[in-house]
Amino acid sequence: MSQKVILAVILAAAIVAVAQEPHSALANSPASPVAVLKLDDVIRDVIATNPAISAARSTVDAQRRRVVQAGALPDPNFTLSWMGDPVPFKTQAMDPSSYRGISVMQMFPLGGKRELRREMARKEVGAFEADQLATIRRLTAEASSAFYDYFYSDRALAITNRNKGRLQQLAEISEARYRVGKAMQQDVLRAQVEVSMLLQRAVTLEQQRQIAAARLNTLMGRPMDATLPPAAEVKKTSLPAISDLAALAEANDPMLKRERSMVERNKVAIAMARKEFVPDLSVGYMYQQRPGMPDMHGMQFTVNIPIFYKSKQREGVEQAKQELSAAENNTAARHLELSYQLKQMYAMAVNADKMMSLYTKAIIPQAELALQSAESSYSVGTVDFLTVVTNFTTINGYEIDNVRQLADYQSALARIEALTGDLSQASSKESK
Repeated sequence: MSQKVILAVILAAAIVAVAQEPHSALANSPASPVAVLKLDDVIRDVIATNPAISAARSTVDAQRRRVVQAGALPDPNFTLSWMGDPVPFKTQAMDPSSYRGISVMQMFPLGGKRELRREMARKEVGAFEADQLATIRRLTAEASSAFYDYFYSDRALAITNRNKGRLQQLAEISEARYRVGKAMQQDVLRAQVEVSMLLQRAVTLEQQRQIAAARLNTLMGRPMDATLPPAAEVKKTSLPAISDLAALAEANDPMLKRERSMVERNKVAIAMARKEFVPDLSVGYMYQQRPGMPDMHGMQFTVNIPIFYKSKQREGVEQAKQELSAAENNTAARHLELSYQLKQMYAMAVNADKMMSLYTKAIIPQAELALQSAESSYSVGTVDFLTVVTNFTTINGYEIDNVRQLADYQSALARIEALTGDLSQASSKESK
C-alpha cells in the first residue's frame, strides 16, 4: 500500500511540474545570445553586397553617361589631300591644278534634334532607375521572407525540443505506472513512438533552417554554408488599410514607374521622328596650297534632302507611335497586375493575422486546458494514455503553426512593401 502511495505522490508532482511549464515558444526559448541575426542587418548586407543590385546600379550609371553622348555633336571629318604627283604631299611645279590641302567638315543637326535625343536618354535613365529600385525591392522581400523562414525554424525547433522534454516526462510516468501494474505496455510504447516522431520533426525543421540560412547567405553574398546566429525576435507589425496600400502602390511601385518612364520616352521619340523630316546642315572649310600661286581658302555648306521620306521618316514616325501604344498598354497591364498582387498579399496577411488571433486567444488556451485535464484524469486512471498523448501532440502542432502564421504574416507584409515602399506612411495614417 505504501508503494502505491509513493507512486501516486511522484505521479502528482510530475504532472504539476509539467502543467506549470509555460507554453509560449518565446517564453521557453533559451536566453537570447549576445549575437543575434537582425532583419535590418540582413537587408543592409543584401543592398551593399548582392551582385544583382551592384549590376543594376552599374547599369544606371552607364545609362546616365548616355545623356551627354546623346546630345553631343557628331564627330567632324578631317581630310588631308594632294594632287599632281605620286609622291605624298608633293606638288608639280608650274601646274595650276596641282595642290596640297586640308579640309574640315562638321554636321549640325537642326530642329532641336540634339535636345530631343538628350530628353529621350533622360527618360531611359528613369526606366533603368526604376529597374534598379525593383531589383532592390525584390531582393529585400526575398531576404525578408528567408529571414522569417529562418526565424520560424528556430522557434519551431525550440518548441519541439521543449515539448520533447515534456513528453519524455510523460513517458517516464507511463513506465512507472506500468511497473506497478497501473498502465499497459502499449502506453509505454506509444510514448516512445511519440518521442521518436518529435525527433523526426526536429530533423525536418533543422533541414528547413539550413535551407533558409543558405538562402540568406546567398542573398548577402556570403558562402552558402557560413554560420549564422539565431534569428532575433520578430514583432508583429500593423497591417494598413487596403485603400492606403493601393494609393501607395500607385505612387511607388517601381515597375509602374518604369512603364510610365517608357511612355514619356516614346512621346519624345515621336517628336524626334517628326524632326527627321528637317534636313541637317554640314559646314566645311578647305585650304589649298598651289605651286607658284596664292593659297586658296574655301567654305562648303551641305544639307541632306529627305526625298525617301515615305520609306524612312514617315515609317519612323509610325514606328514611334506603335512603340508609344505598346508602352501605354504595358502601363495598363501593370496596373491590373499590381492590383492583383497587392490584393493577393493582403489576403494572405489578413488570413495569417486571423489565424494568429485564433491561436493565441482561443485554440492554444483551450488545448492547454484540455491537456491539463487529460493529465489530471490520467493520474487517477479515468482516461487512457492515448488521450493524453493526443492532446499533447495537438497543442504542440498548434504552437508551431502559430509561429508559422507569424512568419507568413510578416513575409506577406514584406511582399506588399516591395510594391508600396515604406509602409510607415500608411501605418501612420491608420494610427490617427
